[in-house]
Amino acid sequence: MTDERVQETLVSRRIFPITARIENGLINKMEKALFHMWAEDPIKVAYLVVDSGGGYDFIKSLSFPVECTVVGDCHSSMLTLMAACTKRKATKHSRFLFHAMGYSPDFKSTEDIAEQMKVKLEQYRVLFEQVLKLQSAAYNISKEELLKMRESGEKYGVKLTAEEAQRKGIIHEIVEKFDFLKI
Repeated sequence: MTDERVQETLVSRRIFPITARIENGLINKMEKALFHMWAEDPIKVAYLVVDSGGGYDFIKSLSFPVECTVVGDCHSSMLTLMAACTKRKATKHSRFLFHAMGYSPDFKSTEDIAEQMKVKLEQYRVLFEQVLKLQSAAYNISKEELLKMRESGEKYGVKLTAEEAQRKGIIHEIVEKFDFLKI
C-alpha cells in the first residue's frame, strides 16, 4: 500500500498522523485533511496523532498488539522502538548494537549559546534517563547492565547475536521465516 493510500484511509477514518518534522508540506496536507473532515461532518471528532520522536509512546498507546521482527541489524533508537512491541522476534543471524545515544541540538545564532547549551544538556540528560528506564523495564535488564552494553557497543562495536539477545530478554523468539507473510 502506498503512503498516499495509507493517508487516504486514515483521513477517511478522521485520523491524521504527524510522525515527522513539521514542514510546510505536512501542514498543508493536515489543513486540507481537516477541512475535508469538517466539510463531511463539522461536529464529529477528528484525531490528530502526533509523534515526532521515536515512536515508542505511539506503539504503546495502540489498542492492538504490535509485533517486531528484526531481520539483520537492530541498532540505536530502533532498540527503544522495539521495546514498545508486545512480541519481539529476530531471524537467527540478526545482530543488536547498544551504543551511546546521539543528540543533535538545534542552536540559534541570535540567542545566548551558553544558556541554550545548558538547557539542551538538561533535555538530553532527561531523555537519556527516560530511554534507559524504559529499555530496562521492557527487557528486564538492569540499568547498570544496559550501560555496560552501551559502553562495549560504543567503544568496541560489540553486537549481540540473536541467541544472546534472546537470553537477555531483548527478543522473545528466534524465527526462521516471517510469520506475517504466511498466505
